[in-house]
Amino acid sequence: MKRALATTTAGIALASLFSVSAASAAVMNVTLSGPGTATAEAAEAHFLSYLKDTTTEDFEGFTAATDSSGQFVNINTGVGTFTQLQTGGNGATEACNDGGFSCTGGLAVLDSTTSPFIGRYPLPDEPGNNNWLDSMDSQEMQFSISGMFKAVGFYMTDPNDVGGLLDIVFEDDTTATYSMNDIFTGAQGEGAAYYLGFISDVAITSLVFKSNHTNDGFGIDNVTVGQVPEPGTLALMGLGLMGIGMMRRRRG
Repeated sequence: MKRALATTTAGIALASLFSVSAASAAVMNVTLSGPGTATAEAAEAHFLSYLKDTTTEDFEGFTAATDSSGQFVNINTGVGTFTQLQTGGNGATEACNDGGFSCTGGLAVLDSTTSPFIGRYPLPDEPGNNNWLDSMDSQEMQFSISGMFKAVGFYMTDPNDVGGLLDIVFEDDTTATYSMNDIFTGAQGEGAAYYLGFISDVAITSLVFKSNHTNDGFGIDNVTVGQVPEPGTLALMGLGLMGIGMMRRRRG
């Protein structure tokens, strides 16, 4: 089963194209901002306005890694665990092997003074926000969410900047899986910034980020998990998304 939904709210693009593993799969609405810091920050504010009981991990409680001794296969945070499932970075000259880091050494929390990468940075752009979680060019990275939350949102910087494509696969507590393919629709410029938000009518248990390129990683920051205050909120969002999505299909 596939669902294609799209709309625009206050300059914020909302879009999804899912392959769903079960006919009775839950409803999933997706916020995907346009590129750029200001647009991404506006998208975060819009997304959070739907939620209650939120918890955010900004990675400021971590010491930024300075070499591979600060890399880990699993990084436990206040909102869940990030795990490197498949390494990338084939080749000794690739950036994830620079400055004492290792492409095969795991994930890392970085800041702008220690990062071997150009184009990844912390968001939102505000004083005191210096760190982010870096995929270290992993081809697969999983985020396992702690608790039964129906919403998750985060910033992403520098995806697809060397021509790779990024898919995100979700699992909910009914064990249904959703695959959102080529989420940014092709190659992006170096340092592109986005905000992504996902709201479901059942708890989201994990996200797996899959890149088809060995040298195309990204940074993640300000990861928020939360609940939807009213059951009708998701339904109303869905009606708006469905209506605009149908309009766009007719034009095509």
